[in-house]
Amino acid sequence: MHVFSTASARRGLGALLGAIGLQGALGCNTITGVDALRFEPCAPSYSSMTVTEEIGSDGGSAFHDACPEGEVLVGLQGGVNGPILSGISGICGAVRISEASPVEITVTAGEAMPTVRGVMSSEEPESRRCPPNEMVVGFSGSTTLYDPNAPRPILWRVALVCAPLVIEGPHEAASISLGETTSTPSLGGAEDAGDTFDPVPCPENQVARAIQGRSGLLVDALGLGCAELSLACPWARSGSEE
Repeated sequence: MHVFSTASARRGLGALLGAIGLQGALGCNTITGVDALRFEPCAPSYSSMTVTEEIGSDGGSAFHDACPEGEVLVGLQGGVNGPILSGISGICGAVRISEASPVEITVTAGEAMPTVRGVMSSEEPESRRCPPNEMVVGFSGSTTLYDPNAPRPILWRVALVCAPLVIEGPHEAASISLGETTSTPSLGGAEDAGDTFDPVPCPENQVARAIQGRSGLLVDALGLGCAELSLACPWARSGSEE
């Protein structure tokens, strides 16, 4: 929303935008020399979370682990017990909006969530992360029957589907879309074993912000919590509009 506090400020809109360019129009700086006009910082904003299909069985207990506010899922850390994926935790990253033109979205990857679903095992945990500045938008993999006498599949291996976010269009009508997807190597058991399932994507133009599913001693089921990201770059005033 464009807000101006004086008539002279309104008349100077064209000159102002020409002087500050895209960087100033997208925010992140206080604009001086114009009465009571400033730009608020750009920040990522997310829609309500939706959930994907969960792959696996109804064993174990349900879990839902969401990334901190403003962050997205960028990877998984997992433990392998023999040939089996025994436990997982999500890895989140903070989304940043550049102040320079052209505007870019970057992701600063953090550490794995402290909560482990399943058992990380005594072996050194492995991690699978999206390429730099990409985030999780789906997953693929396979399941297996851990106990042939109990027809409840568990997660055998998982690979992440990743994509960058791309800003298109002028700043006053910018839109965000997903770029080309890539896949990480699998985490867990061998790729030539288990029952492969079709890739599970987030809804269109949404990115993952949570892992969810069911777990006990192993990972019984896995799904994603997804949301659409948009840019919040409001213009605000510090005084009363005349």
